[in-house]
Amino acid sequence: MTAEAQRRVVLEYLRAVMQKRISFRSAEERKEGAERMVREAAQLRLLFRKLASGFGEDADGHCDTIVAIAEVIKLTDPSLLYLEVSTLVSKYPDIRDEHIGALLAMRGDTSRDMKQTIIETLEQGPTQANPNYVPIFKEIVVPSLNVAKLLK
Repeated sequence: MTAEAQRRVVLEYLRAVMQKRISFRSAEERKEGAERMVREAAQLRLLFRKLASGFGEDADGHCDTIVAIAEVIKLTDPSLLYLEVSTLVSKYPDIRDEHIGALLAMRGDTSRDMKQTIIETLEQGPTQANPNYVPIFKEIVVPSLNVAKLLK
């Protein structure tokens, strides 16, 4: 029960991040935003560990998703962005173009060509899901953001 509660809290957190029209204006803003996300993930992890103690449940799994998103936001070298996004896609195979587009738009420093290249390249490579992976991104709808619109 605690694991499902944690999944739902993390899901709502990610939904809020992806649906807000946040666009960072500088590397410092991205760093501060990402650090806040990491702190909040640690707080959630601690809360769910306390709730799960004594029940033998794993309380760490889903908070790592917030940290992974923060890593994409925090990255300072745009040339490494493809590598970081591809790592995100390999960890979370249910992440879609809309999610990646929203993250790249949120960063505020990626060109249209870079967004298009990253998304097209990631579409070409198949991803193998971990058999124990519980999809989380498939439940996150990014409203009125379509890839074509982001690439303009």
